[in-house]
Amino acid sequence: MDCRHIGPLAARWDYLTQDDTCGTGWIVCRKCNALLERLTVAGGRFRGQGRYLTVFEEQISHTGDLIDLRDLEAD
Repeated sequence: MDCRHIGPLAARWDYLTQDDTCGTGWIVCRKCNALLERLTVAGGRFRGQGRYLTVFEEQISHTGDLIDLRDLEAD
């Protein structure tokens, strides 16, 4: 089955600080779990390069101001 990664996105963290405020990982497709783009978060700001970062930020902006990084992780 071919996935075009147009559905919901999630994060897969390689590293999170003990207080879960900073980390590095990947933006992943929730449908097929493909690693799409590297992701870094520090001080509440997400950083990455590519088209998926914008879509990912738009999806999580609907959840409210306080974001728990572990809640963004793929199942």
